[in-house]
Amino acid sequence: METSAVVVAVSNQKGGVGKTTSVVNLASFCALGGRRVLVVDNDPQGNASSVFWPGSVDESIYSGGRPIPTRQEGVSVIPAGLDLADQETHLRQIDGGRMRLQGLLGKYRSDFDLIVIDCPPSVSSLSINAWMASDWVVVPLQCEYYALEGLSQLLQHLSDLEHTTGRAPALAGILLTMHEARFGLGHQVVAEVRAHFRERSFASVIPRDIALAAAPSHGQTILDYDPLSPGGLAYLAAAKEMLHVIER
Repeated sequence: METSAVVVAVSNQKGGVGKTTSVVNLASFCALGGRRVLVVDNDPQGNASSVFWPGSVDESIYSGGRPIPTRQEGVSVIPAGLDLADQETHLRQIDGGRMRLQGLLGKYRSDFDLIVIDCPPSVSSLSINAWMASDWVVVPLQCEYYALEGLSQLLQHLSDLEHTTGRAPALAGILLTMHEARFGLGHQVVAEVRAHFRERSFASVIPRDIALAAAPSHGQTILDYDPLSPGGLAYLAAAKEMLHVIER
């Protein structure tokens, strides 16, 4: 029986919330669990690409980029490509531009169990393409007060998209990141998110961890760099939670 990959966008319009860190580490731990995973770097900054594929490529997925096997067993990547920033304007100008990524991913859905899309920190044509192509969305949320405002705006954008197009990804969960247990504010944010979103927030909370910050500078995920660090164990737990939601 032919399988079809579940597509998950990891998205937050606010930068610096651990979005790409979540993409590469969730993908790696899902692959460790036996899934065939494709990471699509849909962010012109290309940070996910730099972890999985050293060096640059000319073509993004929109201009012919194809999956490349990585050093991480079970993980392939379509890097950002040098043209990705220009695609933002192009997608706004062409008919059906917001559906472009959905069509391009169709050819790979039978080759993988899970496709994870790294989105830019903005509401843009690239982000909308990712949302339209996805079955689910994971929202990393930094444990600080102002992050809650950005969360409500993002969820409103997704609601508006569903209203206007009839399609939007379901919320797989809000993943709380950069939590510092010694500060009360972080606990307040965790409590507030869980009070409002209950089962739609991950039980796992990603701590602020020097190992998570250091791993990308070595071109590694936390699975390779320090899997038993607090951050590594937290992402392992989060990956299990995500799979439980999207595969049920």
